[in-house]
Amino acid sequence: MRLRNVAIFLSCVFLFTGCGLFMKNIPQGEIQGKTSKDRMVEVKGLMFHYTEYPGPGRTVVLLHGFGSSTYTWEETAVLLNKDGFHVYALDIKGFGWSDKPLHLRYDVSALMEDVDDWMDVMKIQKAVVVGNSMGGAITTLLSRMHPNRVERMVLIDAGGYPMKLPFVIKMARMPMAAFFSKLFFGPWMIRMNVKQVMFDPSKATEQRVDAYYQRMCTENALDTQILVAKSIDFSKQNLISDAARGNNTKTLIIWGRDDAWIPLDTVGRKFREDLVNSTLAVIPECGHIPQEEKPVETAKLISDFINDRPIKDDRS
Repeated sequence: MRLRNVAIFLSCVFLFTGCGLFMKNIPQGEIQGKTSKDRMVEVKGLMFHYTEYPGPGRTVVLLHGFGSSTYTWEETAVLLNKDGFHVYALDIKGFGWSDKPLHLRYDVSALMEDVDDWMDVMKIQKAVVVGNSMGGAITTLLSRMHPNRVERMVLIDAGGYPMKLPFVIKMARMPMAAFFSKLFFGPWMIRMNVKQVMFDPSKATEQRVDAYYQRMCTENALDTQILVAKSIDFSKQNLISDAARGNNTKTLIIWGRDDAWIPLDTVGRKFREDLVNSTLAVIPECGHIPQEEKPVETAKLISDFINDRPIKDDRS
């Protein structure tokens, strides 16, 4: 009886705060606030959303992290484009404005093959591939499995090594996560997560929270986040550490010194140790998403790396 009363109370709370089952559902294929940079392309029967910033220089492909989208790259992409690069940012399957089918695989190998297929359709033979968090794991695996695709790679607070999972991913892996996420999900949860990944919580602005929230309101979005979270299994052979160990792809590793999700000392420095042709650049007073929190510094590091300008290697 007590449990039922608590459930009724919580349901009423979320009803009046506009959360969960009461949120607007955005159909797949619909882009809110569409701009001239937004594109859609069909890849093996699925529609993938990407943004494109044409330029005369080398091609740069940007891959976001868990729960994110092309939005995370908006400021950094513009800065890289101003430096002359032809920049693409991709919404990985199950994220952003891309399709979110529930019958397909969402493990890192499947997502990596999706990126390779997308590059094939886009006729991107080779690129500098930049990945944040989950996107960094995908980038690392892509460089090992399809080395001809990756001219150089940039890993920004990359995932893939065994670590303590962030709270939001732990929640997504719990029994009945699909039901409860749809009941309780709302802007409050986005705001909480954005504050966790930022060193400066004031940067969790309403505009930023709304951009994340809109994309998470798309059809099947909560379900696909759960599928990705449940695919993480560090007890099995670790594909990412295997892909990194001895990998000689020229690599820049960028890390927010104050990353509360993926620690510098236990993961960032492990990437630096295993990637034999890598440089580690640490950004102070910065959390898990430097491309949003410190876009100027992040874009400059990427540009310097591509143009072979010196970058101090933080091996301490």
